[in-house]
Amino acid sequence: MYAKCGDIESARQLFRSSSDLDIVSYNSLISGYANNGMFGQALNIFIQAQNAGVLPTEYTFSIVLSVCGTALAIAEGKQLHGHIVKRQYLNNTAVGNALLTMYCKCGMIKEVELLFDELPDKNHISWTAIVTGLYHQECFKKALEQFSLMRQSGIIPNEHTYAIALASCGGMEFPAYGRMYHAQTIKSGMNLGEFVGTAIVDMYSRYGEMIDAGKQFEETGIMTTEVSWNALVSGYIRNGKNEEAMEAFCKMVRDGVMCDHFTYSNILKGCSSLPSLASGEQIHSQVIKTNYISHMHVGSSLIEMYANCSNFAEADLIFNEMPMRDIVSWNSIIKAYSLQGCPKKALVLVRKMIEEGIKPTSATFLTILSSCSHSGLVQEGQECFISMIQDFKISPDEKHYSCMVDLLGRAGQLKDARDFINNLPIKPNASIWRPLLAACRYHKNLQMAEFVAARILEMDPGDPTVYVALSNMYAEIGRWVDVEKQRKMLGHNGMKKEPGCSWIEINNKVYKFYSRDLTHTDMPKIYEILDILVREMKNRSISDSNILVNQG
Repeated sequence: MYAKCGDIESARQLFRSSSDLDIVSYNSLISGYANNGMFGQALNIFIQAQNAGVLPTEYTFSIVLSVCGTALAIAEGKQLHGHIVKRQYLNNTAVGNALLTMYCKCGMIKEVELLFDELPDKNHISWTAIVTGLYHQECFKKALEQFSLMRQSGIIPNEHTYAIALASCGGMEFPAYGRMYHAQTIKSGMNLGEFVGTAIVDMYSRYGEMIDAGKQFEETGIMTTEVSWNALVSGYIRNGKNEEAMEAFCKMVRDGVMCDHFTYSNILKGCSSLPSLASGEQIHSQVIKTNYISHMHVGSSLIEMYANCSNFAEADLIFNEMPMRDIVSWNSIIKAYSLQGCPKKALVLVRKMIEEGIKPTSATFLTILSSCSHSGLVQEGQECFISMIQDFKISPDEKHYSCMVDLLGRAGQLKDARDFINNLPIKPNASIWRPLLAACRYHKNLQMAEFVAARILEMDPGDPTVYVALSNMYAEIGRWVDVEKQRKMLGHNGMKKEPGCSWIEINNKVYKFYSRDLTHTDMPKIYEILDILVREMKNRSISDSNILVNQG
């Protein structure tokens, strides 16, 4: 009773004062420590029971195995496994399932599969444990294979098992599988339940099929919960449909659905992507009212939103007022200063973060490298890249390599950038070569641009930006025959460059403008104002030139 009420000290004192302790007494205290997160003490009491000659029961083993799994105590878990084999408890279904779950939590998939095959009596919990364990280790195909074997063995899946199977389908990004399992949930009558319905919404959103996700959400009807709404909003944001996400969030609030930290974190990301400062500020007010302002993930999303909306002072204020900060919070503020064009301040923050005992991640270094690249800090960027590998043992991925190419290319070190690519430990893909092509155009090195373009087209023949870049470079030096050739190749392959897009927020409404787009109703007025601005800039330029001449 004391343990369940959280008064573990009273439970411990009562345990120590008891003269007749049996396995039930030990189980009670072990369970109490486990439920209160005191995993080390729970293991010590188990050892104390063994030393006292008190024989464990199947319940004892189940509790201690759960402790090992939660605490990721692999060594202790393996010793316990040996103890179970010696005492011949492995044939006990509850103990076998607890052992299976422990290995799943520790990510030891090979041991999970071997143990599962050895279990003499597999029940629903056994099958669910292995399917869930494989899913969490991103072994999606194996998870679905086990799910199929489960059904073949005559075990009927429940809502949780179906939800994991659907999530595995989403992880594989193979829509045919997802639709098949969706059909199975309809036949079993589970498709409108909270867990399964939400899993279907999330699965379709991962495929990018938001129409089907929306249909499933609507079919759920009165069964929709905040989890279902969160899945829908998250799906819109994942697929770049930020305006639809805002509409869904507003309807969610109007319907009186409870918003949690996950809701606010997601919708603030949508505001960041629009970007919509007015909407972000309104959501910030709701966050304060609902007392989620102290939540680390919400705070990090607020920092990112204000930074993307260029309100850096507010982003800095939120960071400084956060009661607790994790790596996500630090990465958010470091990214904010990088966007502000203050790479040296961002580097200072990285050093401060390390001093506070938080190690930078791959994302931290990606932000710093990008900031150094845009600010021309070649030496600082190179030192950062070396530190990432040597000091923090973080293996670079293609994004880090691409940033390094961009760093060297922007600084005009085109040959060094090319040599860097040629000496990579991995085979460079098109995304690593592209920054060098952009640098070649900026620094007007046509010969290298042609070489780089050929490398990109070998790996991505359908990249229209290559033809556009070469065409522009040929035009700049008057090689019109080559310009026409590039344009024809672009049209012959059915490619077109995505038009440039910009947007502005006026009176809480976001207006989008595309390159050469004349569809906006106020376009004549807009171009009239633009012409006036161009004339004023030209006049100002002439005036400044005359002042310089007179001063000379």
